[in-house]
Amino acid sequence: MKGRVGYYNGSHLARLNFIKEMQSAGFSLASIEQILSGVPHDAGETMLAVVRGLVAPWDAEPTTTFTPEHIAGMFGVPVDAEALSLFGDLFGAEFDAEGNVTVTAPGLLTAAAEAVRVGLPPEGVAEATQLQVRSAKEVAKCFVDLFRDSLWKQFIEAGLPEEEWHRISGIHARISPLAVQGFLSAFRRAMTQEVSSALSEELGSQAQPALARLLGSE
Repeated sequence: MKGRVGYYNGSHLARLNFIKEMQSAGFSLASIEQILSGVPHDAGETMLAVVRGLVAPWDAEPTTTFTPEHIAGMFGVPVDAEALSLFGDLFGAEFDAEGNVTVTAPGLLTAAAEAVRVGLPPEGVAEATQLQVRSAKEVAKCFVDLFRDSLWKQFIEAGLPEEEWHRISGIHARISPLAVQGFLSAFRRAMTQEVSSALSEELGSQAQPALARLLGSE
């Protein structure tokens, strides 16, 4: 610090960028401070990027604000704060005095709104969305713990060698798409099996033709 002018080196700027990114991902300043307490003060952008991935491995969606008219258009019917409260915790919904709603997970809101719009009951959609969120958290934690308890632990025990940063960062960057690919593949398979089982119970021998039509294979 010189007079009233502050000078920042690369580590300082990396921390400032880290704080901004984590805030955008929905982390409070208190949580960010706790995370940074375990990170070396001279940590650069590469190390902080890996740390960010360990605590928030999926890229966060941008926080989005919707007007009442936009929300009504998404759901196909007027939706008030009471109705949206079914999903509030899942979307991180906050309402202002004009009825606008700000959400931290707009993708979840869009998917839930479309499900309600096609005729599914809001209560059931909220329950299914809660299950999606819980399952996603479990899968994310599993992959993060796997990385942290194996490669990352070995890397730390080796003293964070500079020549290994590129390899570790590359492996870390691949974890998210690999996890998503596997999760979607497993979900598609499970969905097909569940639909087939349900149709068999309802239609018996007519289940397979009905399943083919539902899946668009005819």
